[in-house]
Amino acid sequence: MTHPAVTVRVRLPSAADVDLAADALWRAGAVAIEEREASEGLVLIAGVAAGGDTEPLLAAVAGRWPAELVPVDLDAALDAWRDHARLVEVGDRLVVRPPWARPSPRASGRIELVIDPGRAFGSGAHPSTRLALAALERSLVGDARVLDAGCGSGVLAIAALRLGASRATGIDVDPAALDATRRNAERNGVLDRLSVSDASVDHVAATRGPFELVLANMLLPQLVALAGPLRAALAPGATLVLSGVLTEQRRPLLAAYAPLEPAAEQADEGWLAVTFPAR
Repeated sequence: MTHPAVTVRVRLPSAADVDLAADALWRAGAVAIEEREASEGLVLIAGVAAGGDTEPLLAAVAGRWPAELVPVDLDAALDAWRDHARLVEVGDRLVVRPPWARPSPRASGRIELVIDPGRAFGSGAHPSTRLALAALERSLVGDARVLDAGCGSGVLAIAALRLGASRATGIDVDPAALDATRRNAERNGVLDRLSVSDASVDHVAATRGPFELVLANMLLPQLVALAGPLRAALAPGATLVLSGVLTEQRRPLLAAYAPLEPAAEQADEGWLAVTFPAR
């Protein structure tokens, strides 16, 4: 059963239960978890991806902790992050900041990406995005052609172009993501080298590929489903960067992309990014 615009609220008897409950929720498919203090004690608020199924989350805590579905004010929730947005330094060369934040003197000499994700994912602050950006910085060679699958705000494609890629293609099924990517590309002066589309990976690989660098920052189910098309989009000697999975999901991710073997792996706050060389 799919519940639009709801989260799962789990009541915990003590702080000792927080890690256990959070781990169960992550494993069940939560994409965000917030710990709060409430009148009845501690609670965890867990969310799923847009259109996702909350039943596995409820099942994961059933019989151990009381849980309920709580409606979400989507407009308020989607905009709430703006109050906490901050400048983020990534790797050795990049810094990401929202348009309303002032540049930092500390970021002098770095390539600045000015990103407003709007209602899309990709402000630069999430560990999976930071990992993907750092892997991109290490992996990009020369004037590569780049595919950003599930582009969200476009931050990865825009970073690739600012770092020297010749062209980039960003694809996403969410119209809000495509709009945000176009606006951010224009804001960063790379719109003339970026193609944005809701086409499939197969289609863009056939019409604009193959690509020397393929990036995908998605949850495990999407990465597994796209394993074949993403591998097929790689040019000879290309690099594939995957992010958006939890460290404990490493085994199924690697199994889906066999026979490719990881050249590098990085973790941050329980999230994992894997870099594969093409064969």
